[in-house]
Amino acid sequence: MTATTLTKSDLKRGRGLMWLTLAAAVSAAIAGAAIVSNRAANTATEMNETMYPGLVAASANAATIKIESPTVYVTLNKGADGKWVVADRSNYPANPDGVRALILSIAQLQLIERRTGDINRLGALDLTTGTSGTGHAVTITGADGTVLAAVVAGKVQGRAAGNSLGTLFVRRAGEEQTWLARGGIAIPASVGATLDKTLFTIDPKRIKSAAFAPRGLAAYTLSRATPETPDFTLDNVPEGKEAQPAGVLQTPATAIAGLTFDDVMKADAVDMKDATAATFTTFDGLTIKLTIVPGGPDSAFALFAVTADETATPEVKAEAAAINARTGGWGYKLPAYVLTNLVPTLESLVQDKAKPAAPEGEAPTGDGAAPAPEAPPAPPVPPQ
Repeated sequence: MTATTLTKSDLKRGRGLMWLTLAAAVSAAIAGAAIVSNRAANTATEMNETMYPGLVAASANAATIKIESPTVYVTLNKGADGKWVVADRSNYPANPDGVRALILSIAQLQLIERRTGDINRLGALDLTTGTSGTGHAVTITGADGTVLAAVVAGKVQGRAAGNSLGTLFVRRAGEEQTWLARGGIAIPASVGATLDKTLFTIDPKRIKSAAFAPRGLAAYTLSRATPETPDFTLDNVPEGKEAQPAGVLQTPATAIAGLTFDDVMKADAVDMKDATAATFTTFDGLTIKLTIVPGGPDSAFALFAVTADETATPEVKAEAAAINARTGGWGYKLPAYVLTNLVPTLESLVQDKAKPAAPEGEAPTGDGAAPAPEAPPAPPVPPQ
């Protein structure tokens, strides 16, 4: 992304770009709590003033964004190439739309009522900061160190509905004066939410085979003969079993398409013990190998290695190089549901063979056959 400059068209679609509204970032308990307004002690002054006038134009020079809240603590920096990176994740690329939405949401905040200026009331409005603070603080700094905006967002008073914007309590960092503002701040829910989640896109129709070697379990391969073949075939079917229906096999066979992740870490920090391998090949010569290692009770980290056959087209070779450039040197934390779909066990892909149906008019035999009727007793022998 080039320098983040907000245009008029951005302002019109600002709400559509929202990264994650403050209402979603605040816990259910906070969202459902009573709003303390201090109306009795202060006469509200009706206003309609932009909280940070000029931020739209100044955002072109934004160089650092620091977010500090109960749910996330992260710093984003803009490089010399104009692209944003996540400092807390070894400068992994940041979500460009998310950065844009965050700046835009702050630029659009409208102050509508003056509220309390009592420092002792800040906690009631979730406008405190620091180690035990409950506010959501965002500071945008220019390349020359100038603070372009420094806002603390607190409780949501009214949620957005339809074309109506919501309202929330805010204050400028370093000030005790609080305000009720119209709008919302696109604060990410976690450090992972600030990452650019673009990895690569593989059309499921391209996939020729998927080979799996789950750690400590039986290996297997799903494959099909041509791109027009709708169903994948499972090899290594155990004796007395048969493959699950085609729809069940389709899920792991095409799991690489549209793969997503929750978080990242440098590859050299990933413990490579107890690895599982998954290798996907396409009909046009692309091979994507994943090395998957445990990452906790409900997740794992995946490392990618991509190659292209010598006979592949220049476009496929360029695709392999681009994926390697993007993913090389990183370990990607996969969510639990992705793991379930990506590397199921062989046992979950097979089922017991169905019992053969007995020919018409013939009693079934073997297991499950109805017992033969008992012979009638012999007639008594008459006395001599």
